[in-house]
Amino acid sequence: MDPIFVLSAILDAVALWALWNGARRLVLGRAGTARRAVRACAKDLGTLLRSSSDLLPPDRLGALASAVSDLRAAGRTVRDRAEADAAIARAREAADAATAELPRNRAPAALREVVETVIVAFGVALAVRAYFFQPFKIPTGSMQPTLYGIHAEDADGPDFFDRFTPLKILKWAATGRWYRDAVAARDGSLAIWTDHVGAPGYVLASLAGETFKIPQDAMERHENELLRFHDLRPDDPTASRPGALRGTVRKGDRVWRGYVVSGDQVFVNRFLWYLRPPKRDEIVVFSTSKTERAPSSGSSAATPGRRTLHVPFFGFDLALDETPIPGLMPGMFYIKRLVGLPGERVSVDPPRLVVNGKPVSGFRGIDRETSRGPSRTGPNYAGYHLTGDPELGRNSNPSWPLGRPGAEIAVGDAYLPMGDNTRNSFDGRYWGPVPRPQMLGPAALVYWPLSVRWGSVW
Repeated sequence: MDPIFVLSAILDAVALWALWNGARRLVLGRAGTARRAVRACAKDLGTLLRSSSDLLPPDRLGALASAVSDLRAAGRTVRDRAEADAAIARAREAADAATAELPRNRAPAALREVVETVIVAFGVALAVRAYFFQPFKIPTGSMQPTLYGIHAEDADGPDFFDRFTPLKILKWAATGRWYRDAVAARDGSLAIWTDHVGAPGYVLASLAGETFKIPQDAMERHENELLRFHDLRPDDPTASRPGALRGTVRKGDRVWRGYVVSGDQVFVNRFLWYLRPPKRDEIVVFSTSKTERAPSSGSSAATPGRRTLHVPFFGFDLALDETPIPGLMPGMFYIKRLVGLPGERVSVDPPRLVVNGKPVSGFRGIDRETSRGPSRTGPNYAGYHLTGDPELGRNSNPSWPLGRPGAEIAVGDAYLPMGDNTRNSFDGRYWGPVPRPQMLGPAALVYWPLSVRWGSVW
């Protein structure tokens, strides 16, 4: 879908809405304003009628209902504000007489209704998030080209939309693209570092004291001579290296300019796996750790991985054990493709994925990645690779579970995930399978931003 077409449709809809409201106000004039005031009062009294239906005697309840009915009829016939004020005054006088013996609430009825609506909506949203569809943002490029994390697009300068802030915001709301120009405002030092916990998918560049967030892939493509930087696996939360590069800049030096494109945001189906088990080739989201109640005996303060949660109102503390997958930080969420199921043996024969001694085929996503083939000059996401593959450069490590030819992982009672971009993905090849309780659900669809990947996830 063309982003410019979508933006034009949004602007057309806004313009039509403004024209309709303007025409309505022009035709109705003062009568329209007066009728809106009457309808607003009728809505308030209607709320009062519903909340008092089990508290008032029949005669007073009938009088209040009659006042509300008369006010609604007046909302269709009044011609100016004087008539509206008179109708509102009569209705409120009748309502006050009918409810004179009721205890008065401090909060207005309209305010109570708004608060109740917000509480119900919040509860429904939490229920949907917990049991049905949970949003998840792709932070890195480990699933490219199927899903994109935060990435860069080089540009010679801003286009028409980027020159005007309102249009720039609208463009970002539709396409997730935001133009940035990292230029030194004064002479000073240049420092580049990464923080995969605080800013995943970005490299942080300090230019004479001002910090810029620049997408990781812009550095890896050497889009500027000042930025000769190669990082470790981009989704490895343990690979933070402060002060990886230092230098000097002069006022006006440009480090990088281009578009920062937001990572794909997907909905995760939390309900589907209650109906069936996870399947191979699904794109899945999982937690790096499991949280469970700790045994009550012993001291929780001195136990690694254990934390104490205070439960308000009930006045007791709950000890929780945080059990991470070895090699990963607890409390994080990853998204990968599911390649190994319980009881299987998984290995890699580049560029093929092998399960129980046989190459895997007949799966849309896995076949697509395998067919890209091994190539030093091709895209970084080409087929499946061992962690000891020399093509990975200094990332290669034959000591990991899938580091050497012939090495395999026994999945056991768990699931093995891998990224589609296996040349640049910190996945199950390094730290092994994921227990079933930590598997959250399959990715269902990309809901933002609008791009060629918008819609169902495959």
